[in-house]
Amino acid sequence: MNETGEPSGRTRSEQRAGKRYLWEFSIGILAYLVLFLALPRIIQTQPGTALNVIVALVPLAPVIWMIIAIARHVRRVDELQRLLFLRSFTLGFTVSMVTALTIALLGGAGVDVQYAEWIIFMGGMTSWGLSLAVLSIRASR
Repeated sequence: MNETGEPSGRTRSEQRAGKRYLWEFSIGILAYLVLFLALPRIIQTQPGTALNVIVALVPLAPVIWMIIAIARHVRRVDELQRLLFLRSFTLGFTVSMVTALTIALLGGAGVDVQYAEWIIFMGGMTSWGLSLAVLSIRASR
């Protein structure tokens, strides 16, 4: 049941799996943001030093946690939810690759695309998240 008392189309175990996934993934996102935004301000380093590289890469630890959270969630859900995840991952990957190719071609033409890696990352993640939401809504009808 949803908040209006109507059937939500999801079993209790699916709802529990979704809440657990949201909790685990949110912890990873929060930890990533804290490390990414705060660590360089807390630990001042010189560019090109080993410590600078370590500080730059430490935020990857929560990303590994997020990958584990995704894998655990996919293992907990039913076949339909797995299919929805696969389709949304496919779309996110495709958008990332087309974006990367576009930026590479623009670079070959002499266009300097600022923050290209972030554009690629955000394009893929946004398309993955939005497509998962849309696919889930469509599947629950």
